[in-house]
Amino acid sequence: MRRAFLLLLLLLGGCRYTFWPLIPPEAPFPERVQVMGRLEPEGATARAVLQLRRWPEPNYLELRWYQGDTLVDERSIWVEVPQQLELTFPYAEGELHRLLIVVEGRPLLQLDLGEPNLPPPPAAPSPAPGAGSES
Repeated sequence: MRRAFLLLLLLLGGCRYTFWPLIPPEAPFPERVQVMGRLEPEGATARAVLQLRRWPEPNYLELRWYQGDTLVDERSIWVEVPQQLELTFPYAEGELHRLLIVVEGRPLLQLDLGEPNLPPPPAAPSPAPGAGSES
């Protein structure tokens, strides 16, 4: 009898995974914030149009407006439901402007307006003496 019990335990030990699901149940997808936007120049101002599509819980939307590398304006807006926001910021033609959208201390979206001030490309290397002539 004891041998039969041990043999039964040994055989059932190999089937232990049939009692537990091998694939865990699906967890619900976490609610995330979704923001879309665009910047449009309008004379001496720039108009930001932001579409808040998913906003799971009331929270602050932080907006940081940069001119080049300098922080020019910073705003915090309390948002409770998805909506469309239109805001204006100071704008100077010919400089790069950047709107950084931050939620809960994490950057969510960056919108740029203007052209970046890039350094000039490096000069082409001069050919070595005697190179290029095949005579």
